Amino acid sequence: MKLYYARMAPNPDRVRFFLQEKGQWDAFPKTEISIMKNEHRDPAYRALSPMAHVPVLELEDGTGLSESRAICTYLEGLYPEPNLMGVDPLERAKIEMWDRRVELTYFMQIAGWFRNSHPAMAELEKPQSAEWAGISEGRARKVATFFDRRLSESTYVAGDRFTIADITLHVALGFGKLVKFKPWEAEHPNLAAWRERVSARAGLAA
Repeated sequence: MKLYYARMAPNPDRVRFFLQEKGQWDAFPKTEISIMKNEHRDPAYRALSPMAHVPVLELEDGTGLSESRAICTYLEGLYPEPNLMGVDPLERAKIEMWDRRVELTYFMQIAGWFRNSHPAMAELEKPQSAEWAGISEGRARKVATFFDRRLSESTYVAGDRFTIADITLHVALGFGKLVKFKPWEAEHPNLAAWRERVSARAGLAA
């Protein structure tokens, strides 16, 4: 296998932290792809990832797996311990539910805010939309309140143990720094306490 990834990009970070939590980051070769240099749009790369998404996991038979959640699902099967996706059908469903909530309601709003407002994205996101950035910002702020409330009731995002849902939220909060959104600093104490807990994990080291 070979992993194609990008530094300091949220979806590749999701897979990297997942592998680090498994203790498997050094288990197979990796190739760095520069998104800013448009290397993800190179024809050879797009043969593996038709939508030019990063990361991609290339299997031994040449199959390319893209989408960070799908890659993590495959890796969970290869490296089942420590378990990050659930040990029975109900727990797997609950973890996926919370992981998707983080991804669709928070992570994607940060992405819309960043892609449509940050100067570094001007060449990649044409045209940028200030209106869409504002809508995304409003939604992200609202959902941060939801997750702060959730973390007043639960030690971790999906329950009483660390899972992929925590990795996704950790990555999304880091992504938000690019638009100077740090909801844990003042207004959301439960999010702050959770962030302090998970940031101490060796598997989430930058």
